[in-house]
Amino acid sequence: MAPLFFGILFRFVLIQSNESKTNVNLLLRSTISKHTEKSTGWDSSLSIRIINGSSLKRLPAVIKDLSVVLNESKFEDLLVSKNGFTVYLYDVTYNSFENSASVQYQVNDTMYHLELNRFNKLANDMALAATLIHEIMHCVLLDIYKRAIRQETKALATIQGFGLNKNDSSNFFNNDFFVLMNRGNDGQHELISRLFLPLMKILLDRFTELHKTASIEKRDVGFILWTGLQETGAYKKLSDEEKRTIELAIITAKGLGSDHD
Repeated sequence: MAPLFFGILFRFVLIQSNESKTNVNLLLRSTISKHTEKSTGWDSSLSIRIINGSSLKRLPAVIKDLSVVLNESKFEDLLVSKNGFTVYLYDVTYNSFENSASVQYQVNDTMYHLELNRFNKLANDMALAATLIHEIMHCVLLDIYKRAIRQETKALATIQGFGLNKNDSSNFFNNDFFVLMNRGNDGQHELISRLFLPLMKILLDRFTELHKTASIEKRDVGFILWTGLQETGAYKKLSDEEKRTIELAIITAKGLGSDHD
């Protein structure tokens, strides 16, 4: 079986570069305002608020249970803002199934925009939940990053608490957290694999307990979470047999079948 690298793309967009992007964002904000009150998962009292603008049929039920999981105490320790943050989901069409989703954020945004590839309509509920958990971890990293740049005390303390190496002990901002964040998608995936995989497994395990569907195979929880992390150092250390097992679990959960072996 040829290796499949199902990417979960992360985009950190600081500047609007042209008029078309401005128009797209205006349309997004208009769409968001229509969905805010009625979207499954929205509750202004929650730390992680999910607004669903996607047309994926099974997503509302996934968001409902995942929102409960995300707002339990184990996750809140990572939040550096007392108000948490909001994620808006919407559909896009990519050329292939290889990129499941991406987060877009601009410097003046008040929420994170999460694009979901329409190929996710083939995925089972656990794969959808794993994709959302992965993307929300990107949001967590970005939230910590932007607040640390502003010298916010809790964000700086959180980064120190990660226990990452410093390339230059005299300069806090040479901490490996910033080095990896500044490497883009690959660096952020490295941080997710080093810092968050145990927590992600707790979240997805808890989701499978709450979310009762025949499509969920709880034994695959640890495998599915490697989606998008196949270029990390931790994944590369796995045995070939472990990698084959992971790839098969991902293919099955995403509904891709033998046609993509």
